[in-house]
Amino acid sequence: MPRYSFTAEAADILTPGEVTNASGTLSASSPQAAEKAVERSLRSRGYEPTGNITITQK
Repeated sequence: MPRYSFTAEAADILTPGEVTNASGTLSASSPQAAEKAVERSLRSRGYEPTGNITITQK
């Protein structure tokens, strides 16, 4: 499976006005699958994506 790196901006659901940046790498079948995985991961940690999630293949 290809590896992708990502960057994303997200808002803290419990603390309005708090915005954080996240970045990392993951394996996924496609860039679209990688983006959905990042969205799910952020939401499971109490963050809502606020802008574009940038996905690039490594």
